[in-house]
Amino acid sequence: MTAHRFRIPASTSNLGAGFDALGLALDRYLHVSIEGAANFTIDVQGLNVESIPTGMDNLLLRVARSVADQRARKLPPFRLAIVNEIPLARGLGSSATAIIAGITCYELMTDDRLSDEEIFRYAFEFEPHPDNLAAALYGGLVSAARTSSGGVCVARLDVASGSTPIVVIPEFELSTEKARKVLPQSYSRADTVYNIQRTALAIAALTTGKWALLREAMRDRIHQPYRASLIPGLDEVLALDTPGLFGIALSGAGPTVFALGDPDKADAIGSAMVGVFGKHGVRSVFHKLGIDLKGRVQTPLCRN
Repeated sequence: MTAHRFRIPASTSNLGAGFDALGLALDRYLHVSIEGAANFTIDVQGLNVESIPTGMDNLLLRVARSVADQRARKLPPFRLAIVNEIPLARGLGSSATAIIAGITCYELMTDDRLSDEEIFRYAFEFEPHPDNLAAALYGGLVSAARTSSGGVCVARLDVASGSTPIVVIPEFELSTEKARKVLPQSYSRADTVYNIQRTALAIAALTTGKWALLREAMRDRIHQPYRASLIPGLDEVLALDTPGLFGIALSGAGPTVFALGDPDKADAIGSAMVGVFGKHGVRSVFHKLGIDLKGRVQTPLCRN
């Protein structure tokens, strides 16, 4: 019997001004082993085990079955062994990771390899934003946009060397749905132009290593000011002026905060962010991470 193993990276999105457009893959993963079985079974280890369903309502399984139904293919039963390194509902792309993993399960168990266009089409039924999805699939820095026909255009870019990603993860969860409900339905021309300028500047700074530009480039008027009411201390964290801090923003819908900084000062930056949250009664931890450059990676495991 042939088994397969693959991994999908976590991601941060928006990077400040690039709302629903920019994503960056990070080196924390959802590891999945899959093999044919008599019945659908799921075993989960790692983070948030108690929050990940092991029945038919598991997101990976729901995605795989949905794709099979739409393609009129029979999905044979399988056993999943999941090791999760990505905290749920923290703004690190856990849903996008699971969706790409579910599509991968379908592909491996039916031997029906999908085009990237098909992958996004099925993924959008569960999450209609391309930033985290593209980062999970491709790795690296991505700029993504949905087209008028419902497809997606993605450019994968390389981040210049010389910075360290830092994430500070508060202990509480925040659903994307709740974080989107606080956003207005429309924005002023001034705020829209403000974010367009900084999104372009962020791409330039990240790809050229002009870190002095990044602090301004990661400022935002579209989502962070409105979500601050849901995250105690966020405004103060984003205003930090710690030495070596290049840029800082809310990670996705939050509550995690993402920063890029001088590698030699990353510990001090992370500690300062944790300290601010602590002043507001929020317990948190910081991690120094790397940028994942590979995205979805599959490794066949052959068993006799």
